[in-house]
This record gives sequence, C-alpha cells and structure tokens, in this order.
Amino acid sequence: MGKNIKKVKTKKKRGWLFYLTVLFFITGLIGLGGVWKVYKIYSKDLPTLDDLAHYKPSLVTRVFARDYQMLGEFYIQRRQFVPFEKIPNQLVLALLAIEDWKFYKHPGIDPMGMFRAAIANVRAGRKVQGASTITQQVARTFLLTGIKTWERKIKEIILSLRIEQRFSKDEIIELYLNQVLLGSGAYGVGAASRIYFNKDVSELSLGQMALLAGLPQAPNRYNPWHKPERARKRQIKVLSRMEAVGVITKEQAQIAKTAPFGLARPPKPLEQIAPHFLEHVRRTIHSEWGYNQLYRGGLDVYTTLDPDLQRASQKAVRDGLLALDRRHGYRGVLDHLDDLEPETIKKWLSDNPEKTVSTSNYFYGLVIETAKKSPAKIQLFKDDKVVELPFKGVEWARPRLEGDDKKPGAKIKHINDVLGVGDIILVEKPRKKDGFYRLAQEPEAEAASISLDPHTGQILAMVGGYNFANSEFNRATQSKRQPGSAFKPFLYAAGLDQQYSPVDKIDDSPLPIKYRDPDTGELKVWRAENYEKKFYGPTTLRTGLAHSRNLVTIRLVKNIGISKMVPFLDKFGLPIPKFRQDLSLSLGSIGFTPLDMTSAYAVFANGGKLVEPVYIARVQDRFGRTVYRHKGGDCLLCHQEPLKDRPSHNVKSLEKEPEMASMFGSRVLDPTTAYQTTNLLKGVVHHGTGRRAKKLRRPLAGKTGTTNDLRDAWFMGFSPSLVTGVWVGMDDSTPLGYRETGATAALPIWIDVMRAGLKDRPRTDFPVPEGIHLEAVDYETGETLAQGDKHWVMEAFKKGQKPNPAKDKGVVEDLQDLEDELYQ
Repeated sequence: MGKNIKKVKTKKKRGWLFYLTVLFFITGLIGLGGVWKVYKIYSKDLPTLDDLAHYKPSLVTRVFARDYQMLGEFYIQRRQFVPFEKIPNQLVLALLAIEDWKFYKHPGIDPMGMFRAAIANVRAGRKVQGASTITQQVARTFLLTGIKTWERKIKEIILSLRIEQRFSKDEIIELYLNQVLLGSGAYGVGAASRIYFNKDVSELSLGQMALLAGLPQAPNRYNPWHKPERARKRQIKVLSRMEAVGVITKEQAQIAKTAPFGLARPPKPLEQIAPHFLEHVRRTIHSEWGYNQLYRGGLDVYTTLDPDLQRASQKAVRDGLLALDRRHGYRGVLDHLDDLEPETIKKWLSDNPEKTVSTSNYFYGLVIETAKKSPAKIQLFKDDKVVELPFKGVEWARPRLEGDDKKPGAKIKHINDVLGVGDIILVEKPRKKDGFYRLAQEPEAEAASISLDPHTGQILAMVGGYNFANSEFNRATQSKRQPGSAFKPFLYAAGLDQQYSPVDKIDDSPLPIKYRDPDTGELKVWRAENYEKKFYGPTTLRTGLAHSRNLVTIRLVKNIGISKMVPFLDKFGLPIPKFRQDLSLSLGSIGFTPLDMTSAYAVFANGGKLVEPVYIARVQDRFGRTVYRHKGGDCLLCHQEPLKDRPSHNVKSLEKEPEMASMFGSRVLDPTTAYQTTNLLKGVVHHGTGRRAKKLRRPLAGKTGTTNDLRDAWFMGFSPSLVTGVWVGMDDSTPLGYRETGATAALPIWIDVMRAGLKDRPRTDFPVPEGIHLEAVDYETGETLAQGDKHWVMEAFKKGQKPNPAKDKGVVEDLQDLEDELYQ
C-alpha cells in the first residue's frame, strides 16, 4: 500500500468469522429464516461489479495553448483522476478518521456502528448519526440510486460485502476519493485541490487535507468559499478526530486549526481571448473522437495557438471594425422614452432585462439632460449612476445618410444635434489615458483574421468575428467569400510557371466576352473594367498585379487556358467548381474561406510547399500517453517525447485518419516560380495598393482584394516567417460602404497583426532560390535600367529571361500620371 498507516490497516480477513459476526447481528433482528429470505429477494437483479472493475471516471478534457497556458475545459463533471499511490498519506488518514476509522478492519459494513447509530437516532427522534462505511458509500454512489429506502439499504449492504470480496481496500479508497462530490463543481480530491487551493493534491498542507476530508458529508454546507465559519468548525472536528486516533500530534493539530485555509482560485482559462479557435478545436475533437472522449475522456489537447499574437489579433479586428463603423457615422439611438417617469423607465427595463451592459462591455444609458455647450447627462441602467458625456465623446457621430454607400453627413456642432432627452444609447466607459465617457455603437460589419507559420502550417492566431457572444459563427473557417483581386497572385503564378516573365506585357484594354446566361439561356456580353474606370494599354505583369489591372489578368488566364488553370489552382487547395470554370474566376469570383486563402498564400512564403493547417498539435489520454501527434507541429514543451503506442482502451487515434493526414512539405510549385510571385507581391507593398504596410519596415509581400460594390475587403500577406489573412465584410453581403476597399478596411487590421507577430523576430528577407538572378529594371516598363531612372526594382528572372530592351517604352500616359501620384 505504501501509506505507512499501520495503526489503521491490519491484514484483511474475508473468512467465516466476519460473516458469522454479520450473520449473528442480522439474525438477532429478523431471524435466520428471515435473513435467507431477505437475501434471496434483494440479491436478485443487483448491478454487477464490472463498472467498478473497469472504472473510467468522467474526467475533464483540457485544451492548452502552445506555451502551456490553459485555453479552456470541456467536461460533464470536473474531475482529475489521482491514482491511490499518489494520494497523500495524511489525506487518507483524515478521511478515515472522520468517515470510517475501522475501514481496514471491517468486511464492508460495521454492524456495531450500525447498532450504535440506530440507538442514537431513536433516542434523538431524528437522524443524528450515520453508520455507512466507505465501502457502502462506494456501492451507493456507483451502483444504486440516491433515494433513501429500506430496500436500497439492504441492497447496499449486500453489494458492499461483494465489493470487499472482489477489490482491495486500497482500490476502494481510490474509487471513493476520485468519485466523491466535494462542492464548487469538484468531483474527487484532484479537482477539489485545484478549485479550492490551486494546488496539486500532493502539495496540500495538513489543514487543507483535513478541510477536504470534511467536505463529503455536506459539500455545500461546509464550502470554504461560501461558508468559511462552518468550514473551519468542520476542519477542526476532523483534526481533533485525527489527534484522538493518534495519527497526528496535538501540536500538529493546533497549528493546522489556526492556519489560514490558503484558498486560491485557479487562473481562469484563456478561452475569452480565442473563443472561435477553442470552438474549432471542440468541434474537431467531437467529430473525430466522439462525445464521450470530449466531455468524459480526460484528454489533454495541446494546440498551436500563440496567446500573445491571439490577443493582438483580437484587438486589431476590434479596433479595425470600430474605426470602419465610425467612418460611416452614427446610425442613431437605440430607443426613445416619451417621459422620464420612474414607472416608464422601470417598464422599459422589465421589457429589456438584458440591456444593462452589452456583449462588448458598453453601458446602456438614458439621456436625462442635454445642452448646446455642456456635457449631456446619462443615467446608466447598470447601477443608476449618472455620468457626463462631453462633446469630445460624441463629435465622431455624424448622422449617417441614406443609401448603400453609407456616407456620413456633416460634422455635428453640438451634442443635441444627435441626442435628445429620453434617448436610450450605448456609452463606452472612460479609457485610462483620457478618462471621459464616449457615445458608442456596436459595429455592423464583421471580420476574420488568421495567422500561421508558413513552414509548418501551425495556426498561431484565429479570430472568427467581432464578438463570440454575439455570434459563434467562425468566419475564418466557415465563411466562403469572394476574394476579388486577392485571388490574382495564383493566376499570375500560373503564368510565371508557364514561362511568362515578370516584365512581359499584356494589353490592358476592353475585352468584350460573350456568354450564355445559365438561367435564361440568353446570349450576353460581359465587359470587365478596372476599379479606376480607366484602361492603361500594354502593362507588365508586375504593374498589372500591383495595381489590380483586371483586363491584364483576364487576358493572362485566357492565354493560359481554363483547362490548365483549374488543376493548377487545385494544387493550392483552391478547387474550382465545374459550373464556375470560366474566365470570371480571373476576378476572384469563387468563394473561399480566409483559412483556405491563408494556407494557399503560405505556398509563396515557404518556397512552393503546401502545408496543412495545424491547430491540434498533440493529444494525451487520461493516463498521460501520447495518442496523437501531428507531423506538422507541436507545443513548445512536449515535442521531444517519442510517440507512444496507441493505448488498449478505446481512444480513437487521428494518426491514420485520411482527413487528418499530414500534408506537411508537399511540393506544389517550383521554388523559382514561388520566388517570382513573392517578388511581384513585394511590389504591391512597395508601390501598389498595399503600400501602407511599408510602415512596418520589413520585407513583406501581399495583395489587396475588393469585390463588386465593396461587399468584401481582403488583405493577404506574409513575411518569410508569418502569413496572415484578413477579411472584412457584412454577414448578409451588403456593401461595406463608401471607399471601403481592401486597402482601407482590411489592410490596417493586417498591419496591426503583423506588427505584433513580427515584433521579436529577426528582420530577414525572402531567400533567393537557385535558378533565379536579379537585375535592376525600370519599375514601370521592365526595361534595362537607364541612367536617371528614378523608379526601379530588382526584378527576378529565371534562366533565359531578361529585361525588356531599353527602346521599348510601351506605356500610355495615364499610367505614367498614376505612377507619379503613387510614388509621392
């Protein structure tokens, strides 16, 4: 046993002497014939002991970030299994002292104890003393109902005798201490140690062990969090009993009785910083391993999430959406009360009980006073506190004009231009840096951001929306939206793979395309145009991609051929439906999730390899055995442990599941083509629609994307070590509003995420693969650099490719004017 409790434990006797004692006791009550009759009646249809023999308690499944911080837990019962040999000696002694001191001597029931309890209860006229042994409590907890009847008591006695025959005393103690409810949602001493003291059970003090040992009788009554005085009295009783039976000294008891409880709540999981990611993990475990393993299996799931980058991503999405929302003005007050009578306010609150604090932690309030030159006074519904709302907290609120473009109206001059007495509004609590309240509104638009390591596929951050409390829908993994021009790099990569050069020119001019309407069968003409409503003539691939020239892209796809383009895109994990395999894909008209797009962009960042996104790196079962490890990544603290054999019990391993099989490192693009595409995308950041990202002062590459009527805004981009994709749009696909392009709506979010993600990383450029040579060329024409040229770039050429001859100008004036503007 290894517990050194010789005063308690004697050699276990299961022979005739024990049962003769029991038999004499019961016979004295109901007679020998009665005993046999009772046994025959109540031993029928009793539960088997198989559930005890194969005991697998319901345990907590824990999910960890890559640095071992806990992200969240999934459970039916909060329990952490502790084997008997790891349960502290004094905790066992404390339990035995207060619950069942003769445990190691009796055969499962204590006849004399039952007799004494019966006498005491009869004398008191009520139940004042119990006589159930620990074995009886195990029988009752595992095998019977909690309904108190004589029938159940008889079955409990029979089962207790059977349990004692089949299991050792130590095994019975182990069952009890891992199953018993100890209050605050804790089942078993392992979970209770964490919930009450934030300690492992092996670290508990004598006083803390005595406190836990006293809880089984009435966990809520003696809960130290809620009833500290009662808990102290119960603890003292346990310690006094331990002293009385000689397992601790008087001095030890006295010290423990006066010592503080040392209560400490465990740190809250980080689920609030990554709720969409955690739900994505939960869905995967549930789908692949089943309900029981998720909620009862006690799995430890180690993920790839970086908490610091996740926090930064969440803040970037929130800040970006709030900024977008305010650019389009104030949508108006939430409601209006005709009078400020207490009954009117009370009725509104009764009809809207949830409207005191919004899910974004804005306060609901009632405007009770306004003036032109003084702050408005707002009564907060949360606590009836009256606060001042100054003009500087309202001046952003230009009334929104009608129309799909969502333009804001004129700037307001006074608070009562937008607010009046009786209006119900949202206000933001004061910020630390300035200390005043602000008028607030929840943003209409949504966004998603996802960041991953392009070399391993490890997902480092995932934001699926503005607020998980408002919507659990994960826009990063579930929402398929048109990427617009953010799709073009894959089309240009196809051209470069077909030996196009970055300086090759394609005509940017009107191209009427006939097609048959799939619904009406009518022959129609599609006339694509550029965002600027201009055409620029012969244009290099570099300029065409940097400035999203639609007609250049369409002609490129037409020249390559749809039949070659579709299988090329499929290699990136971007399948094109059969009914959409036409030239419209040139403009990014097929819907993909941000995760799809980010994974595909990683191919450019890592030199041509498709890596499977990894979010679950490693899983341990309840016994600490590794039952799954993804080949593409792992948590920081557990990657060196060798993969162990799959356990014999039924845990479904993911290693051989085809849908979960690692694609880590599969080559899908020639490294030279990947580098040329990356070099073109660096031009988007330096000279094109992504030039705001230059403020990060790092080698970066990326592409904006904007769909028709400004319904979707994207920025996809990467450094050599990090790739991030950002999408912004409305869930109902209505327009975002005036001028909300990828560069305006999505790029600022991307910049904030990448700034955080690259903060502690070295500044490195993209490695140049073998087979590429760099030459300085005129940025606009792709010609050999001439003396006096101001706009130049180091162009990447494959073997046999070279710059355009210096005599070839070939660029229309409109393009020249635009480029001059861009470079200022």
